[in-house]
Amino acid sequence: MWRRGVFWGLVALVLALPAHAEIYRWVDDDGTVHYSNTPQPEASQRERRVFDSRGLMREIIPAPPTLEEREQARAEQEQAQQELEAARQARADRATRAHQLRQAYENLEEIEELRARRESAIGGDIARSEAQETTLLRERERIRQQYADSESASSRERFKAQLDDLEERIARERAYRQGQQDRLSAIQQRLDLDREDYQRLVMDGDG
Repeated sequence: MWRRGVFWGLVALVLALPAHAEIYRWVDDDGTVHYSNTPQPEASQRERRVFDSRGLMREIIPAPPTLEEREQARAEQEQAQQELEAARQARADRATRAHQLRQAYENLEEIEELRARRESAIGGDIARSEAQETTLLRERERIRQQYADSESASSRERFKAQLDDLEERIARERAYRQGQQDRLSAIQQRLDLDREDYQRLVMDGDG
């Protein structure tokens, strides 16, 4: 009789559980399966399965991320933020560049006209320098001949000073032309970039 009373008491207790009561199932290190209406503390770091009072699985709670997974997620978030900021800055740079080009040029033809003027002006300077060097070279040959024909030490010394001066002037002309050629090359590269950006940012509307 006592056992029968205990049995029915247990049945009554189970039937009295609310329909939404949560039952937790876990397996200990010995492989024994346990059920409880409260989760084990150490289970918070593992995947959890929640059963209702009828023993049916109601929910699967995934395990929280590990330290490595959290660090990786943080790194990925920082990388995404950096890429977003880079994209925003790139858009701002394109808008600024497009505004500068609109202020500088009205159309592509104006860029080419500016190129022609620069090439003509610098090309003229280079041509004049070449002509000046030709004159200096002829003068150098004349002084060299006088130096060779001179028998006086003082005359030879004077011609030698003139030759040294001519060599310096010739070197300056050559350095000047090299500088002008470098300048022209830089201008051409800048105008090529201006033309490309004007077409892309202003005419095609990418800016």
